[in-house]
Amino acid sequence: MKVNVWSDLALIGYLITNKEVRRKCGVENLEHRLRTMRLRWFGHNIKLRDENSILRRAVELEVEGRRPVGRPKKTWSKVVEEDMRKLNISEDMAEDRKQWRQLISHPTPAVEN
Repeated sequence: MKVNVWSDLALIGYLITNKEVRRKCGVENLEHRLRTMRLRWFGHNIKLRDENSILRRAVELEVEGRRPVGRPKKTWSKVVEEDMRKLNISEDMAEDRKQWRQLISHPTPAVEN
């Protein structure tokens, strides 16, 4: 007789969601970790307000030519703006390093919804 092991395990309660595994192992949510790393890099480079800075010129570089058909690709700066909007922080807050580190790496639950 063929038995469906997965349904039997589900009935017994052995199936555990990925969220539960991450919580039990103390693994941080990947989205939160990536957001933190992007904002750390942003905070590190916010001091480069000098107009002649190579990094500033690279970030603000506009490529000439026609764009391909379709939705425009996300830029790094747009993603960082979105991250800051989600955490209710502004670019000016990055001036104070201690406060910035606390804002972007505040302790959060291992799993976010």
